[in-house]
Amino acid sequence: MITRRTFQTGLLGVAAVNAAYGAEAPSLQGRWSGVLDAGAQRLRLKLEIDADGAARISSLDQGNPQGTPGRSTLKAADQIEIEFPSIRTVYAGRLVGPDRMEGEWRQSVVKLPLAFERGDAALAPLAPPEPLTSKRLAEIRAEAGSPALAAACARKGGRTRIWVDGERAVGSRIAVQDTDQWHLGSITKSMTASLVARLVDAGVLRWDETVGDVLGAVAPDMLDAYKPATFRHLLSHRAGLPKDLPNAEIDLFSRELADAREERRAFSRLALAKPPVGPMTTTFEYSNNGYIVAGAMLEARLGRSWEDLIRDHLFAPLGLASAGFGAPGRGGVIEQPVGHSKRANSDARRAYPVGAGPNDNPVVFGPSGRVHMSLQDLLVFLAMHRDRTDYLKPETWTVLHTPPFGGNYAMGWGVAGNGVLTHNGSNTFWFADVRIEATSGVVAAAATNDGYFPKCLPEVGRTLLEAIAAA
Repeated sequence: MITRRTFQTGLLGVAAVNAAYGAEAPSLQGRWSGVLDAGAQRLRLKLEIDADGAARISSLDQGNPQGTPGRSTLKAADQIEIEFPSIRTVYAGRLVGPDRMEGEWRQSVVKLPLAFERGDAALAPLAPPEPLTSKRLAEIRAEAGSPALAAACARKGGRTRIWVDGERAVGSRIAVQDTDQWHLGSITKSMTASLVARLVDAGVLRWDETVGDVLGAVAPDMLDAYKPATFRHLLSHRAGLPKDLPNAEIDLFSRELADAREERRAFSRLALAKPPVGPMTTTFEYSNNGYIVAGAMLEARLGRSWEDLIRDHLFAPLGLASAGFGAPGRGGVIEQPVGHSKRANSDARRAYPVGAGPNDNPVVFGPSGRVHMSLQDLLVFLAMHRDRTDYLKPETWTVLHTPPFGGNYAMGWGVAGNGVLTHNGSNTFWFADVRIEATSGVVAAAATNDGYFPKCLPEVGRTLLEAIAAA
């Protein structure tokens, strides 16, 4: 993910900060350390700033000893901005003393608080998480202000544990239940990849089928750069496709639709006509577009909708009776958790119930992120990947869980150390996170009906890690 680059000198660097403070100015030059609480990952960061404003940041827990280069810029006498273009990240901080910066880590849509202290104090090994309890779950939820929070875990050969706290919708006083359904967002990608693998094993698909061969007639204006892309490229985010279409084009697609095949073809035509973000194979760009195109390829090859295919080839074989699409529940009744977002100018949450306005992405997004299910059923799906059951051939499990072109993203799964598989997902009204630890035999999931990222992302990740500790 991290590449080495050379940057031109920015506007004002460390020397300008010192000049603004005068003779007694605190110097930014030197080594700083901090811990980024990204939920399921707490990352120890080492930041080094040179006298000319050049910067380099390293994550001790992600294995990039060379670090990522950046450039610091003075925004005011006590405010500094450090840009890391290669990972599309900006740290906006404020000096609150000669040896401390407080600010925000901004990466894509995620904004997380982050403080740096001068020296190496924050680089010490982090304490392991405490085992989750019902009381602890309630504390985490209350601290974040989310309507509801849930977690589940299971160790191979052991019992399943589920914790829930909160209400299905703010102000409803209807408590969440341990059988409730949760929107999984992009965790759906691991299900779409599993579906493709199953169909490859059945002999009705090939991993190396190309977008050009399958969708050439559907998308006659597709750019040549995309024609050689295969299922392997699409499912590992290596096709060069942008992440999403512009919002104005996304809004053209239906949010209620019985059969999305024609709209998926139309979406694919638009996506495959967009300039690539970089060369196929060598460029990693997390792409919802890629999974929607893969869904359109499935539909073109098999003559059935992605929804029907995943019901018949994944949900039914695993007995995932709670699985469905879009926000769970029916309009006019609060029978399942309801998605929420932050209100403007307030940390209070607003509910988006079924039938009362948009509460999910358009239906065409199905292959990339519209599945919901109960945590019990989600653990069944996760355990299948942990145990590498006969759902797939042994060699196919290896293909599915191995990044086909390097990096740390396989097909539908992020791959961490020791073979741990991870993924999270959100449709901006919900957030969920899952983890599969083959070595310890633990699978775990956590979810909230809250889309306010600065609060819910650390909340869900912390809950996930504590659930694993309780397994």
